[in-house]
Amino acid sequence: MNFADMMRLKWENVIGEKIYYKRSKTKGNFVIQVFKPVKEILEEYKSEIKVSQYVFPILLRDDMTPSQIENRKHKTLKKYNKNLKEIGEICGIEQKLSSYVARHSFANCLKQKGVATDVISESLGHQNLTITQAYLKELDGSLIDEATRLLMS
Repeated sequence: MNFADMMRLKWENVIGEKIYYKRSKTKGNFVIQVFKPVKEILEEYKSEIKVSQYVFPILLRDDMTPSQIENRKHKTLKKYNKNLKEIGEICGIEQKLSSYVARHSFANCLKQKGVATDVISESLGHQNLTITQAYLKELDGSLIDEATRLLMS
């Protein structure tokens, strides 16, 4: 889920063990399984005092105008990315982390695990494979060597 969709996620979109939402960029409908780490995050936010219908305390009121929502998104995303960079530095990660890098890494990890590009594309909410292929880095040479070794054995 990209940042804009996460920001707009409402409690009504969380039903049982699934999250139902429409991707703001492509307007595609998504249903995603809530796995344990996500469930723990949702439970943490569920226990907080609610001031709006949104899951995460980014949009703080239900009556915000589109302009106010866009401004809030810009400010919060900037802070979010700054915090990710600080976490990366603390952990000794040389890559400058951001929400974009997180999505990119998710796609590359799936590719390295052998997940088909069309499935990765769908999980990212892309409208076509070309967009997804631009996301994916070339696989590490050692992975290709290992695949060749498996083929030859």
